[in-house]
Amino acid sequence: MIMLLAFFIPSLQDQWDRYQSRRIIQQYVAMGDEFVSEENFTMAEQAFTKAYELSGDTRLDIEVKRLKAKVNRIYQNPEWGSKPPEGLEELDFQFLLHMQAGEEQENERAQILTSYGIYLASIGKQAEAERKIREALRMNPSEVLALINLGNLLDEHGKKEEAEKSYRKAITLAPRNARAHYNLAILLSESGHTDESVKELNKVILLDPSDSDAVHQRDLLMKK
Repeated sequence: MIMLLAFFIPSLQDQWDRYQSRRIIQQYVAMGDEFVSEENFTMAEQAFTKAYELSGDTRLDIEVKRLKAKVNRIYQNPEWGSKPPEGLEELDFQFLLHMQAGEEQENERAQILTSYGIYLASIGKQAEAERKIREALRMNPSEVLALINLGNLLDEHGKKEEAEKSYRKAITLAPRNARAHYNLAILLSESGHTDESVKELNKVILLDPSDSDAVHQRDLLMKK
């Protein structure tokens, strides 16, 4: 009897430890999901990283969640031309794109391609960036951020009319997107369309009264 108990007690302990480990992992995953819903992608990435480590680096589903959160940091806050988030690499995008090759995931794939384009532009690979963003738009023509950033690339290459069309299409799809209105306003200002630029800047300020750049640009134009 004693020998039988000696056999079962470690087994029961192992089962209990595995149960506790799974419970903690799921708590971190739930925390990460909650941060994603709040669009706090930095904290989401950290929560998923902890969950993945606790799984012994075996839960591929958690690793995918972690990479999505990591990539969304550049998608959510795409300051054109700024440095990409620390630690973000091309392999992150390539891995996610490989994992989401099915047609049912095209919208999400288009978002990743848009982020990939923003990343490539930030490291000076403009031609590759444009290819990725156009590929995103082929998958999802309503990908607003892809349209905005395509406009940015076209503007940089001196294709002002095409850039304007891209910004205006983004605005048609998302009239409350302040970034699209702002970028269009700057393009119009550079093209000498001051009155139209002021109108667009006023729309930006109405959408986001705290946008000091829009206020500054509008005030400068109104003094001319």
